[in-house]
Amino acid sequence: MVLYFTAVDNLGQPKEFSWWFTNLEFALDVLSNLSSRGRTIMYARLIDNGHHINLPLDAFDGKHMSSSIRQLESEWQQLLA
Repeated sequence: MVLYFTAVDNLGQPKEFSWWFTNLEFALDVLSNLSSRGRTIMYARLIDNGHHINLPLDAFDGKHMSSSIRQLESEWQQLLA
């Protein structure tokens, strides 16, 4: 999957980035980490297997998402068992 995003740099200028990730949780944590460091994220899009989704920017409040996502996954798997 590829994460495309635009963030404001230290000089107040927008910079575009693209990173390839194999793990959704890590990609989301990267954006949250940028937010926690005071960076403004202006745009974020995730592309995977030809499908894309624009990510809601207000979700990136500086708190890591990976542990919450893993907990939800564990609960979901228990319900299916």
